Amino acid sequence: MEEGLNDIDNQLDEAYALAADGKDYIAALSACEALIQDHPELTAPLRKKAQIYALKADFRQAIDEMSKVIEKSPVQVSDYFFRGWWNLEDDNPTAAIGDLTNAIELGKQSRDAYFAESAHFFRAVACLRLGYYTDALADCRHVNDDFLIYLRSGQVSKAEIVSEAMSKG
Repeated sequence: MEEGLNDIDNQLDEAYALAADGKDYIAALSACEALIQDHPELTAPLRKKAQIYALKADFRQAIDEMSKVIEKSPVQVSDYFFRGWWNLEDDNPTAAIGDLTNAIELGKQSRDAYFAESAHFFRAVACLRLGYYTDALADCRHVNDDFLIYLRSGQVSKAEIVSEAMSKG
């Protein structure tokens, strides 16, 4: 079974490379879909399909695919983190806050801090968009001063969030 999973992982890596390097999204998504059909019990092909849709900037489809992953296995911090990020990109800050909160809480429970700072930052951006200035500032306390991200809408820094939240809040 281990060799079979390695083969599936290799096929998924190749599918992602088709999208990332060659911009052949149709072939990449088809490769994922074939693996989903052959291995409906696995979440990895669904997860990779979601990532390819996000790479394509089709965040609605990415969110839908990641929702299928989470429905099958609601325990991965990264799944909630990425769906939260994509909800933010898809201009759904309320859903983003929910997912990013889940990522933060699951990370605490599993002692997995890898996504914690980024999740707090993305959640601060979502809070700011909704006018939750106090919550945005609270999340910024978990973020290094030089932290910044790039969204489709442009670069966002901690300093910008703090400044806007303090001036409006």
